Amino acid sequence: GVANTCATIAEGTTNLKSLPAGKYKLSKFCMEPTSFTVKEDDYKTGESNFIKTRLLTRQTYSLDQMQGAFDVDGSGNVRLQEFEGMDFAPVTVGMPGGERVAFQFTVQGIDAKGTLDGFKGDFTVPSYRGATFLDPKGRGGS
Repeated sequence: GVANTCATIAEGTTNLKSLPAGKYKLSKFCMEPTSFTVKEDDYKTGESNFIKTRLLTRQTYSLDQMQGAFDVDGSGNVRLQEFEGMDFAPVTVGMPGGERVAFQFTVQGIDAKGTLDGFKGDFTVPSYRGATFLDPKGRGGS
């Protein structure tokens, strides 16, 4: 089905370079991830790698109805801020060896900066089974 698919705009462009400089208010915007990677630490070498995973969660991983701001200055620098909305979703992915990883996918409070060619920002993705989360089987309680 298409229940988890973000709506697309029939008219307009996805080319950010065509946006004139200014401050834009984002209302009811949606983010639909196309892939998930999990950071895995190698305790022998001390290095970290991001491992491609297989999505196990169905129809619940898009973030929707979010509010935010998108600013473009005259020199092509951009800033994306998310303020509120359905900005988190529980997700489970499968690692290549069969291990399952559950986490809370979120972009809550992201403040991404960059240029019209690409921008990025830091945000925390909390564990789905952390000390403050109690799942139906009682795991994760402190």
